[in-house]
Amino acid sequence: MPHSLSDYRDTLLALLPRGDAWSTDADSALGQLMSGVGEEFARIEQRANDLLTEAAPSQTFELLDEWQQMYGLPDTCSGEQVFQQRRIALVQKYQLMGGQSREFLLGIAAVLGYEIAITEYQHRGFGADFGTNYAGHDWNNVVQINALLINYQERSHGQPHGETYRTWGNAGLECVFNRLIHAHRHIIYNYQETLD
Repeated sequence: MPHSLSDYRDTLLALLPRGDAWSTDADSALGQLMSGVGEEFARIEQRANDLLTEAAPSQTFELLDEWQQMYGLPDTCSGEQVFQQRRIALVQKYQLMGGQSREFLLGIAAVLGYEIAITEYQHRGFGADFGTNYAGHDWNNVVQINALLINYQERSHGQPHGETYRTWGNAGLECVFNRLIHAHRHIIYNYQETLD
């Protein structure tokens, strides 16, 4: 919890030598001088606390441009983004450890603000159950991303004024997945009204 101006003033007055020449009254000339010095200390502490907040990409506001530069953003998948989308892309890239599992892909989609379901295919060989789709060995490397036909992201509290309230589209999801997926794998995008 940050210290107030009066906390700093009282601390500075308490550090002064004792005696009639050193009035510790807050309304005295010396007390007013210490209030001015305490105001600057309180401002510095507040800015230091702001810097601690800016140290986390998920909470950054003032240093977003510096964070983006450090992580090579905006990139080819960015397009025209509002503040919240820029921060989401930064957090996604910051947390990215890599992987190809179902959980990894679901997690990336969630960070980007998309709700998806995943269909994985397997080849059908001799002895498979009747009624299953026939597929060769190549289908082991196919993943189907099932997403809502209309995805939107709303502007949230704390974003800069003047940005759009809501954005639509799936281009960001496709771009990120196409960039992350291994070369031997293939993605099919299936957009539908609801995810079942």
